[in-house]
Amino acid sequence: MHLPKPTSTLPNLSFFGDSSSRDSAFMVAGGFAVAGERIPEIEDEVKRRRDAAGIRSEFHWKTYRGGARKSAYEDLVEYAFSLIEQRKAALHLIIAQFHGYDHKRAPNENRDTSVNRMYYQLALHRMCRFYGKKRAIHLRLDSGNDCADIIGMRNQLCADAYSQHNAMPNCVRSIEAMDSMRSGIVQMADVIVGAVAAKRNGRTFASAKGDLCEHMLKTSKHSDWACNTHYTERFFTVWNHKSKSVPRSPRPC
Repeated sequence: MHLPKPTSTLPNLSFFGDSSSRDSAFMVAGGFAVAGERIPEIEDEVKRRRDAAGIRSEFHWKTYRGGARKSAYEDLVEYAFSLIEQRKAALHLIIAQFHGYDHKRAPNENRDTSVNRMYYQLALHRMCRFYGKKRAIHLRLDSGNDCADIIGMRNQLCADAYSQHNAMPNCVRSIEAMDSMRSGIVQMADVIVGAVAAKRNGRTFASAKGDLCEHMLKTSKHSDWACNTHYTERFFTVWNHKSKSVPRSPRPC
């Protein structure tokens, strides 16, 4: 008797994200989309860099002060963008203009609620749009109140992805908060997102942080964080979100 071949398991894709500068004029959320089979390799590479620099805790933008760790952080940035160039990971960023934004549309809402909204937009219009037809998507967001709401919105996210982007039903399989200590990829996202937010908010540093911001912009080969990437780009996207409408094809500067 001829038997049909077993259906292959849908490949997994995980998004490791973080946010920065919720109390500033511009908030940035973003992170790395990584195919399931590549996660161990990338985690090992980030750990190797951490160990070589003698960093016992984690790569973290907020606590970065340069010194002996300068070369390790610069190397991490270079490694992150080399992954993009090699198509081993994709970096997706959303930059929201929080100055003048209504953060209290309903009782108990605040800036954390607004960050959750931006995570939702990024998940819907990047993760689900790009990968929702062929991948089982898992969202892993740095733990905190700024991702607490979206964790309970998986069903709505899947429904919107299906209706707006023709994604397969149930394309987002899980949304979870993750302690950055458990994931080098989340740490890598933390450094990238923190530096982008600092630069977008026009912060100047008489310290190594300013040098790292400049090094990252140069390494990214992006002209300005105020500029969107072209709508055809898939592995490195910058989306300056300025209105309630969601452009499907944001124009570059």
